[in-house]
Amino acid sequence: MNHSVKRTRRSITATVAVGVLAALTACDSDDSRAATGVSASRSGAIVTDSTDDLGSIIIGWGEKHSDTEITIPKPEDITARCTGTGENLVVDISAPHGWKIKASNPSQVITVENTEQNPSGGIDTTNQFLEVLHSIEWSNPDQVDIAATADAPADWNSSYGQGRVYLSLHADCT
Repeated sequence: MNHSVKRTRRSITATVAVGVLAALTACDSDDSRAATGVSASRSGAIVTDSTDDLGSIIIGWGEKHSDTEITIPKPEDITARCTGTGENLVVDISAPHGWKIKASNPSQVITVENTEQNPSGGIDTTNQFLEVLHSIEWSNPDQVDIAATADAPADWNSSYGQGRVYLSLHADCT
């Protein structure tokens, strides 16, 4: 075999290897990005019993406004990462006091956990009585609006018996 054929084979092998590596890298790439903004829910719904909470970001569970129960963080204290777009949008939210929330379009079920208190689980916000009412609104492209009050998972131990989860926030991923 002459040197020209060997060089051509090596060149083809190298080109194929680079192409395969590029394809694998593209498949594993992280297309997540920071949300362009986080604010209070735009739905106008009051998620707690207090009208004072209207216009505030609300994240928590229980009955009292405190660091370990219902919190009212400022937008600058929240980190939201967006992955995908449109119907494939996933939003991961981190808030003070250990709160982590994951919402995936078009689901009305979100994952909520608290790394400081250790409860975690799926929260179903589906309206049982009127299907057209949504606590999690995906109608604006690349945005999610959450105004939800739902029962906490049964294994979340609350001194109040069956606890409630309260979420009110808007993430813009455009």
